[in-house]
Amino acid sequence: MMRHTHLALPVILLAMLTLPALSGCAANQPTPALVDPSGFATYTHPTGVFTIDLPPDWVVNDTSDNRTVRVEFSPPGAAEPWIMVYVINSAVLNPTAILDPENAGSPAGYDFDTLVATYQTLSYNRAGSVFKELAREPQPDGSLRLTIVEDAPGGTVQYNDFSQPVGVYFSALRVRLPDDPTQVRALNRIVNTFRVVPDAGWMSDVAVSMEQSSVRADTIGFSGLNAWLNASGGYEIAGQIANNSPGALEFARVTVQFFDSEGRMIADRDDFVPSDLILPGEYVPFSIVFPEGLPAGAVRYDISASARYADFNLRTFYGPENLAVTSAAEFAESGLLVISGQVRNEGTQTAELVKVIVTVFDDQQRVVGTATTLVDRQTLAPGETSMYTVSFVELGGSPATFQVSAQGVLASRD
Repeated sequence: MMRHTHLALPVILLAMLTLPALSGCAANQPTPALVDPSGFATYTHPTGVFTIDLPPDWVVNDTSDNRTVRVEFSPPGAAEPWIMVYVINSAVLNPTAILDPENAGSPAGYDFDTLVATYQTLSYNRAGSVFKELAREPQPDGSLRLTIVEDAPGGTVQYNDFSQPVGVYFSALRVRLPDDPTQVRALNRIVNTFRVVPDAGWMSDVAVSMEQSSVRADTIGFSGLNAWLNASGGYEIAGQIANNSPGALEFARVTVQFFDSEGRMIADRDDFVPSDLILPGEYVPFSIVFPEGLPAGAVRYDISASARYADFNLRTFYGPENLAVTSAAEFAESGLLVISGQVRNEGTQTAELVKVIVTVFDDQQRVVGTATTLVDRQTLAPGETSMYTVSFVELGGSPATFQVSAQGVLASRD
């Protein structure tokens, strides 16, 4: 007989925070009828890895792949999914979370905090939104409830995430909370039927896992490319790389190679980009300098990039969603472009090695300068602020706009 593990979530959705900004966030969504649970239809995922009971007219959007089971559920006419189910093998989500390889079929074999951190990094990265974790509460059934608020151009939305290791799987049930009590009650009836099947037999495809392996070349794109001779006679090539993959990347390196008219490589240089972690859809600047100038005989150059799926840096990365940045630009009396401002830690943990990454663009969005610097303070506790200043001795064009981001690492607990 197939054994099921039930995520008992009896009152979870009613634990909503009172946030004025949330008012009206679900105004355009229809209120589903309170269907008697006996009239629900049981949805079983084709892998057999989970089941959930739903009103028969709800919309199912399955975006699963060979690595991850990912399914969204919505009432008819809803603009956004109300429920999202995420299931993956724990060892594939993050191999560094394995504590006991001989006990890898049990939740006791994994560092659950590491799995949750990896899931958060991969799941809360929508472009143009800022995500904040407001609460983290263990539940009686062994799951962990995360209360997340998304500040987006269209308004503020609150989510409850329920994460739990079940056998070899890491599972998460993400619930978008409406502010209508009737809708919340309807969601409660559905959520309490969610079950993960620990012996379903489905396995994530390790070949496309988040382990320490190189990504395909086409997962990294380029934009804003520019090249110029600097005042020292060096030839500088700058631009941005874009993470086109579904997962976070680390140790990204850009390589530039020059070729002569016969296709022979005559010079090459490479360097790491300044960001420790690049989330899906993010852009990060780079600059490669050939100090001796344009290589003699060069007729063209190629740019390539390499990286690996994030593993090491996920454990300590303190991302820009936790760090609020102010910035201002001016030209000093010396003629140098100076960009300065403050970084405030709006997260819940102390950060260290906080740095800002500055990218300057011309009016055609080509990169004409990039710089990275640490903020003045060695550590930033929650609520603390620190200053930064970046000066550009020269630029590869006329500056029109600039962009500043901040990141750090979790402070050591020693």
